[in-house]
Amino acid sequence: MSKRAVLIDGNSLAYRAFYALPDTMKTASGITTNAVYGFTTMLLKILEKKPDFIAIAFDRAAPTFRHKEYKEYKATRQKAPPTLIEQMPLVRKVSEGFEIPVFEMDGFEADDLIGTLAKKAENEGFDVEIYTGDMDALQLVDDKISVQRTMRGLTDIHKFDENEVEKKYGITPEQVIDYKAILGDTSDNIPGIHGIGKVGAVKLLQEFGSLDNILKNIAKISAPSLRNKVEAGIETARLSKRLATIATDVPMNVDLGKLQAKDIDWPKIIPLFEELEFNSLVKKYSEQPSLFTVEKKREALKAAKVNYVTVNSKEKLDRLVKELEASDGFAFDTETTGQNPLEVKPVGFSFSTKPDSAYYIPVGHNNGEQLKLDEVLSALKPVLENKSIKKYGQNLKYDIEVLFNQGINVQNLSFDTMIAAYTLDPTGKIGLKNLAHGLLGKKMIEITELIGTGVKQITLAEVDIEPVSDYACSDADVTLQLVPVLKQNIIKEKLSDLFDNIEMPLIEVLASMEENGISIDKGKLKEMSIELEAEMKHLETHIFAISGEVFNINSPKQLQNILFEKLKLPIIKKTKTGASTDAEVLEELAVQFEIAKRLMDYRQLQKFKSTYIDVLPTLVNPKTGRIHTSFNQTVTVTGRLSSSNPNMQNIPAKGKMAKRIREAFVPAKKGWQILGADYSQIELRILAHLSGDPVFTKAFNEDLDIHKATAAEVFDVPLNEVTDEMRDKAKVVNFGIIYGMSDFGLSKSLKIKKTEAAKYIDKYFTKHAGVKKFIDEVIAQAKKDGFVCTLLGRKRPLPDINNPNMGLRNFAERTAINTPVQGTAADIIKVAMININNQLKAKKLMTKMILQVHDELVFEVPDEEVAEIKKLVEHEMVNAVKLDVPVKVHIGAGKNWAEAKA
Repeated sequence: MSKRAVLIDGNSLAYRAFYALPDTMKTASGITTNAVYGFTTMLLKILEKKPDFIAIAFDRAAPTFRHKEYKEYKATRQKAPPTLIEQMPLVRKVSEGFEIPVFEMDGFEADDLIGTLAKKAENEGFDVEIYTGDMDALQLVDDKISVQRTMRGLTDIHKFDENEVEKKYGITPEQVIDYKAILGDTSDNIPGIHGIGKVGAVKLLQEFGSLDNILKNIAKISAPSLRNKVEAGIETARLSKRLATIATDVPMNVDLGKLQAKDIDWPKIIPLFEELEFNSLVKKYSEQPSLFTVEKKREALKAAKVNYVTVNSKEKLDRLVKELEASDGFAFDTETTGQNPLEVKPVGFSFSTKPDSAYYIPVGHNNGEQLKLDEVLSALKPVLENKSIKKYGQNLKYDIEVLFNQGINVQNLSFDTMIAAYTLDPTGKIGLKNLAHGLLGKKMIEITELIGTGVKQITLAEVDIEPVSDYACSDADVTLQLVPVLKQNIIKEKLSDLFDNIEMPLIEVLASMEENGISIDKGKLKEMSIELEAEMKHLETHIFAISGEVFNINSPKQLQNILFEKLKLPIIKKTKTGASTDAEVLEELAVQFEIAKRLMDYRQLQKFKSTYIDVLPTLVNPKTGRIHTSFNQTVTVTGRLSSSNPNMQNIPAKGKMAKRIREAFVPAKKGWQILGADYSQIELRILAHLSGDPVFTKAFNEDLDIHKATAAEVFDVPLNEVTDEMRDKAKVVNFGIIYGMSDFGLSKSLKIKKTEAAKYIDKYFTKHAGVKKFIDEVIAQAKKDGFVCTLLGRKRPLPDINNPNMGLRNFAERTAINTPVQGTAADIIKVAMININNQLKAKKLMTKMILQVHDELVFEVPDEEVAEIKKLVEHEMVNAVKLDVPVKVHIGAGKNWAEAKA
């Protein structure tokens, strides 16, 4: 069997990777890595196939012999994005990390180096595989050389041998150069013969065999127009052939023996993956021999001369407490048995008052010398509750909840490194390990290196104290060291007000809301479950009657058979597995066919039952009897809060089923009510303020129905003649504008023609010239700055705002329009939450804030406080931020959440 040589076009693979993956992939320090990561994964796949010999070629910036012959060569090619250019040195670094020989030479392109290496390897008896995304290399294909061409993305790699070239393009590999000489190449600015396309080029080559033969037999070309084009393009065709021909005689003096592929040196490559923060690759290949085991990392800590102390005696604990009391501030962290702060048990606590020094107090390990939990908590309580000492942490909300459930109410939360990193860049990596590596150059022990993953995962309580001590001390130490770095960046980016006055105070508010939880009526949900089951059975009977047989409604294959084969319904959309039966298809079919309408109703009931009604009772905490969602402050890129376990943001707000579900959310005690306060059209009011649009502003100041007012403008009718249908369409237009909706998107939403949707948008912008001006200015400023801001200064980076890829650029522009509006709405409700929470504490009211869902706040209120709370909540929500238009809040109260919906 012949030996196999693999030759890789480094620029081509990096280019493919860059456009296949989002350029939001970054290290904690902000270095874009999508091209490097994609290139690395492709390289790993190539190396897994164990080639005998391997080499990578790269282009250089210097002009080539082609530029000297034709100055316009590649002159029209758009310059590569800066985020791709800056990654090329890293792509080379990865290649060298795998110990793959790299070739580049002034005056020649990577194709020429590969062509020369390929022919040399072929002459020495190798089978050659060329990896590239370009068609040019197909000219090299013969019985010993094949091209592995990346067609789309990273996974679609198509092998071209002689037969496949002919099958795909209708020409032989020998004709590829002539094909390009005739057709030209717009990307390389090779002229070709003007006016001849792919079909004409193939036809000529199939008839005459080669460019030389075509030019010798111009008179024999039967079609006069084609003949005239060839005659006029003789010189450009010959020039184009010279430009398109890959050089196979570059003076390289290569010893192929030195290109022998080596085994991957994992101790060398894993640290490179860690440096680039390719965490998934580190995890995947961590079973390979690596220098970076837990023990090696612990040895590195000792070599760095850090002072990490395990506090396992009363004397050590006393000394630590005195040190904490004497400090201006300290970082702390909790180690626990799990992730739910309400249910976990403490395993240990770590503290750091100065860099490279930290303490770990073990209290819950299965083995080892440690102090009793009660003794430690008693000693720590005074200093943790001391309001004059600053507290720092990474994800402080978790730690203060753990301690609150142990009887300690931590005071003076001064700085959360996770929140700070998120405030600086909501699209970046904000994990402690990422921040440590990106900002401090430190490689930390990963939690999974201690407890494992998957079914074999254990808790920290089962791990020996000493490795956990190093891990925990490092967490506290690194957190402390990150504080001044992040604080300086916060000041530099002018984000101090946002961070200090909104994001940090919000931590305590969210922790309190999580502790409060919300009560549900399990009996009500049980009744609803039985009712829905009956309704679904009734729908099943109708569906089976229409179809004429019983089948599994939840089986896409069986449903396809019933709808499209038996009942012959029109196929709207196809997937790999056949005709689609998704919601969009059923909605379109439901206009004409009853079975589609019944199926939609069935699916909706099934979703409500399986997602909410049957699940919510299982999420009740047995100790508190309430559901405790987790509010996430650092997940969305707009600044909006999200929630999980369960996701309360997904609880439906409108419709019959939404009302039934919300009826199950009730006060825990008699004599209490649920109160809901919902901002009215806050995003449109913000748009009116930001744009200063006089029509919008006037409508809000006069308290008009904004959607009705818009309908009157768009449809040119008096306000009193606006129909419900017109209003509904205007509502879609109003909110569509905020989200940068195109005429295509609007036509799809309203189920109208694209031309009609375009008219709606044009009419809207004619009437709302201020909004159009605002949108244009926001996009222009974003293109200049690379980010957009909310009214309160929150920044959102937009790395694709100047991307040559139209799809990515358009998405970034839509984001630029939406973020100042949606992000400002998020900031406003956060301010309101903080102010309301402060008022509740100051007035020592019993009312509890229990939920935040989009633009709505939900409270549990004793009857005697309802009137006061309505006034308090409305005042704080309306006055959270001053806008140029009135802010309105709808408030209602009742015996459940549905009744509280005003």
